[in-house]
Amino acid sequence: MASTKPFERLTGVCDIYVAPVGETVTAVNATPGGNWVKLGATDGAQSIQSMGKLTYFNDNDHQGPVKAVRPTEEQIVKFTLVGLTLEHYARIMDTVSDVVAAAGPPATKKVPLKRGSIPSEYALLFKGSAMSPYGAYPGQYVIPRGVVDNEPISTFARDGSPALECEFHALEDDTQVEADRLGWLIVQTT
Repeated sequence: MASTKPFERLTGVCDIYVAPVGETVTAVNATPGGNWVKLGATDGAQSIQSMGKLTYFNDNDHQGPVKAVRPTEEQIVKFTLVGLTLEHYARIMDTVSDVVAAAGPPATKKVPLKRGSIPSEYALLFKGSAMSPYGAYPGQYVIPRGVVDNEPISTFARDGSPALECEFHALEDDTQVEADRLGWLIVQTT
């Protein structure tokens, strides 16, 4: 028996873009322009983790908790990038201004591996062509301000495809409305 309803949604790969903090966010169905730089496509599982465990309070009159608060909150984006250039690798390593090209022969590019103590801040777009729960429409997570906060692991597979595991942590952006200060998800519906 034929059915028009899918059994599962395949979202495929997502594209990762970074820009200086404060850069205008493009429409959900548009290719980012301006100062947005495409770092590459993702491979394997990607995740957006919303952290913020509740703390519960009790009093002498009740056996159960009487109040709950969320004292801290975080957004963490985890992904594995593939198809990186050395300049994009340097952005993740936080050494982008240090890529040095030499004419050769052979022509080369070099990036130092020392990252320093103060990370660069970026805006991040985590953009997918089929992220919408309303159909095969695009969607994007927008993190208006954040930092790369992991110890990047470069992997080199037998098939010759290098990959870089990344973790991006949101920082509160006071230029946004209260609800959007750690970022937002936007999807197309039609």
